[in-house]
Amino acid sequence: MKNLFAVLLLAMALSAAAAEEPKKPADFTGPATMCNGTYALCIKAPCEKKPDANNLYPCGCVIQTGWNMGPNSCDDRQKNLTSTYSNLFNLGSATVSCPASTQWAWCYGAKCEVDPRDPTRAICKCPTSTKPTVILVSQAMCSDPGKVCGMLWSGATPAESKFANEYYYWWMTTNGQQSNLPSTACASN
Repeated sequence: MKNLFAVLLLAMALSAAAAEEPKKPADFTGPATMCNGTYALCIKAPCEKKPDANNLYPCGCVIQTGWNMGPNSCDDRQKNLTSTYSNLFNLGSATVSCPASTQWAWCYGAKCEVDPRDPTRAICKCPTSTKPTVILVSQAMCSDPGKVCGMLWSGATPAESKFANEYYYWWMTTNGQQSNLPSTACASN
């Protein structure tokens, strides 16, 4: 009976915690505005290692329509294709952790253009960072984190990634929308 009571208390505590809005970490730049519309999803985007004149790196993203979280207003996103966040690709994926000094692209809020060769894809120009990062990859890529960390991908700091995953899931479920669960780390990481 004590075990059943403990399990019930734990379940109630987890439910209460899930109902609370996740707090933004200090290094998360910009607001987290939810919109329903067209956006560029760069969460699993490979990027070219050649920057443009503004030191921004082109990343190959996927154009999606639906709920997304970004730093700009919904009106601005209707006029300008923007790289925003959703957990659409979380199913069948996991995160690889890469150490500081790994170059990765921060695409959240980046300006994008429709790829002239493929209207379902976008080219987003992203700044890079060398802070520790997590990168969302397919489960098949989990077996070789060294290879993943050696390439240039769109990523986020661990705190930014955790917040984006949890906030998006919290907002969607709180507002009666279906959502994939937050991503988890690769088993080999």
